[in-house]
Amino acid sequence: MRVLLFVTGALNACFLPVWINWMKANRRDDSIRIVLSRSATEFVTVRSAAALSGTAIAVDSWDDPVLLAESPSPHTWLAGHDLILVAPATLDTLARIASLDAATPMLNALHCTAATTCLAPNLPPGADRNPAVLALLKTLRERHNTLVVEPVLRPSVSIDDHALVMPPIWDVFAMLDARAQDEAA
Repeated sequence: MRVLLFVTGALNACFLPVWINWMKANRRDDSIRIVLSRSATEFVTVRSAAALSGTAIAVDSWDDPVLLAESPSPHTWLAGHDLILVAPATLDTLARIASLDAATPMLNALHCTAATTCLAPNLPPGADRNPAVLALLKTLRERHNTLVVEPVLRPSVSIDDHALVMPPIWDVFAMLDARAQDEAA
C-alpha cells in the first residue's frame, strides 16, 4: 500500500520519529511518504524525519522542491496514494478540510483523491464540548472516502485538564487494517 502521512502542527507531531521507526518495523510492505505542514516543523525537523525514514520529506508548500521533483502538479501526485493519513489532525486542519480550503498541495490533494483518507484528530482542551467542533467532526465523517479516528482522552500538557488527542499510530493502523478486512469480506 502506498501511504502518505501528512503531519500537522500539534505537539503530538513530536512523536513522528517513533512512528517512522514503528512503521519501518511493522509496515514493511507499505511505501510511506511524509509531508509536514509548516506548523509541524515547529515540533519535528525535516532533517530528523528524512534521516529516520530514508526518504526525502516534503513541506506542504506549492514551491517545495521535494514535491516539485515528483510532479509539476504536486497535488496530483499526492492524491495518487492508496491511503492519506492526516496525523495529528489539528482543529485548524480539520476545519480547512471541511471548508474545502485548497490553499496548499496537501489540502488540495485531500479534496481530489479517491484514496481512503484517515483523519486522526488532535483537539485542544475543551474543543470536544463545542457544538461547532462536534458538527465539524460529523461533517467530516460523512465524506465518502474518509475515516475519522476517535480521539482518546489524555492529560493535556498545556492546562490542568484533559484533551482528546489522536491514539497511538499503531492503533490507527490497526483500525485501518480492520476496516480494509471488513470491506474485503
